[in-house]
Amino acid sequence: MLSPSKFSFSFDPFHLTWHHVDPPLVWRTDPVVAMVGRHVIVAGGACDFEDDPLSVEIYDLDARRWDACDAMPAILKDSAASAWLSVASSSKTLYIMEQVSGVTYSFDPASRIWSGPLDLRHDENIFFSVIGIFGDNLVLVGLLGNSENVKDVKVWEVKGKSFEILEEIGIMPKELVEKLKGEDASINSIKISCTGDFIYIYNPREPEELVMCEIGGEGICRWGSLKNPAVSDWSRVAEKMVLTSADVGLGDLGKAAESGKVRFSICE
Repeated sequence: MLSPSKFSFSFDPFHLTWHHVDPPLVWRTDPVVAMVGRHVIVAGGACDFEDDPLSVEIYDLDARRWDACDAMPAILKDSAASAWLSVASSSKTLYIMEQVSGVTYSFDPASRIWSGPLDLRHDENIFFSVIGIFGDNLVLVGLLGNSENVKDVKVWEVKGKSFEILEEIGIMPKELVEKLKGEDASINSIKISCTGDFIYIYNPREPEELVMCEIGGEGICRWGSLKNPAVSDWSRVAEKMVLTSADVGLGDLGKAAESGKVRFSICE
């Protein structure tokens, strides 16, 4: 949560503990926010005409202070907001990709260096794509065809030092593509959340259904779907929903139950 007076963030599975610090120097409305190692990165999204829309600030969790660093690449000036970018972060690196063009850059918070551009879209039929971290690897999920006629939804693992290798690891079954569309006949965009062996894919305009891809040994994909328990009546909830996923252990469940801050329910 970002306001003119403070910046609040949480990174435990159930968000039981929130950290409140001074806000970054540049006021932003729709920035990219990601945690890489012991750094929280806030990039782009600046709304004041006097501020650089590409500005980047890093909060060091150990030093407990903000540091400004080199701005995002200039080519992203017209899309330097979370609405236009897909973001993935490993323990050492932040990756950002323009969802429509596929132009991708990486950022190392230790050296404060941006690298790229990279071309992850090796299939010219991809018209929209997002990225995520699966294990230690970068994955790409793409829509093929066009928004009115989505032919396929595919998952690739990105390999190579320069990410020059795109290895296809799964194609979503046609019946699940239809579930992803919901009541709408078209899909303009998708979002994903990755944890453990699972990739969850959903349509932000029709979030009632989550498509699940479980990647097993030897790159075998198992597909399924489940109802989004947070959306019993989409017309009654906010216009924007954020879906996250995390590895949750018995210890995490115990802390959540003891805290009294979390309500559990059984979803069928």
